[in-house]
Formats: sequence, structure tokens, C-alpha cells
Amino acid sequence: MFVIQTALTALLALAVLFAITKAIGHRQLAQLSTFDYINGITIGSIGAELAIAEGQEFWKWLIALLVFGIATWILAVLPNRSLRLRRFLNGRASVLLDNGRVYDKNFKRAHMDIHEFLMECRKQGYFDLNQIQTAVLEANGSISILPVSRYRPATPEDLALAVSQETACGNIILDGVLMEHNLKNMGFDRAWLDKQLARQHVRITDIFLAICSADGSLTVFSYTHKDHRDIWE
Repeated sequence: MFVIQTALTALLALAVLFAITKAIGHRQLAQLSTFDYINGITIGSIGAELAIAEGQEFWKWLIALLVFGIATWILAVLPNRSLRLRRFLNGRASVLLDNGRVYDKNFKRAHMDIHEFLMECRKQGYFDLNQIQTAVLEANGSISILPVSRYRPATPEDLALAVSQETACGNIILDGVLMEHNLKNMGFDRAWLDKQLARQHVRITDIFLAICSADGSLTVFSYTHKDHRDIWE
């Protein structure tokens, strides 16, 4: 009886956590503010306690979890309704470097060390600050960099080249299973696929991943059944 009760409470805790996660939204960890991150840890801790709670303790933890979840959802929705609230709750971007000038006061407000800033620049491929026109600390803690024009990669527009627009590819076969709905959405049928596979002398069950583009190009990755050692170990 105890095992069944614990299993049911754990499943209920999982269901509530899933509902709260769906309500809050699908933001990546790097997009979370410090407040969101702390709230996530707190909600997870309450959910863990709820999973093994009994009697009155169960209802206390459930109410606490719902309150935290609803409050977090409200704080996630409010910034979309008001610019002032967004700036108050999420903060605003700060210019750290612009046109060769470093704004040390903004570094102090952000509690960021210059060495940390240089590290983030190197991670984005900028080892020389002279290559950076503007660096902005975003509200979520990431750093956006606008390079000096002569150091940024050339684009087809810079070279006066006319290029065709690329479209997204679709996964046609995953782990030996044909995704018929994806195949149809890409504008092809099973007969077309069979011809393409016959040309490459491969069967669906032998394919780990097959990707199709809108122009009819099919890229196939077959099972290798081999262990490839990491050369960076």
C-alpha cells in the first residue's frame, strides 16, 4: 500500500511539474533570468518533496507548488503586456563597449569582471577588441557583438551575388522508421522515395537518418555499428 501511494504521489508531482513547465514556456537555460533560474530550482525542490509527501504534508506541498507555478507564470506573462514591467522584471540591455570605448560603469552595474568579458569575446572568436564595434550585455546575461565592418564575414549582398533561397530540410527516416507524414509534407510520395533508395542501394531498415530537401535531394546516413573514438580525448 505504501509503495502504491508513493508511486501515485510521484506521478501526480510529475504531472503538476509538466503542466507548470508547459504554462511557463520553452525557454532555454541561457535565456532564463536569475529570478527564473531560482524559481525553477525552487519549484523542482517542492516537486521532489511532494513526490514523497503523505497526509496533510502532501496538500501543503501541493499548494506551495501551485502558488509558485502560478506566480512564475504571471511573472512570465506580465512583461509581454508592458514595456515598463519588462524592464523592471527582466532588466535591460547594457552597452559594455562601443566604438573603442569601454563603459566601466555598466560593468560595475552588471557585476561583470573585465576578464569574464574578454573570455566571452574569445568564445565568439574575437581575440582582439579592435575587431569589435559594439558589445552589448543582454538582460539574460549573454553578450551580443557587432563586429567592425571590415572584420565581419562577407555576404552574397556584399559581393553582388544572386543566390537562391534555401529551404528547411525534413527528416524522412528516423532510426529505420519511415516518417510518412513528413514525406508527404515535403511534396513527395513513397514511389519517389523507393526510387531514391534504390539508386543508393539501401533499405529503410538500414538507415539511421535520412534527410530530404525541397529540391528532391536525399541525404542518407546508414547504421555503422562501429564505435568511433573521440580524437579530442
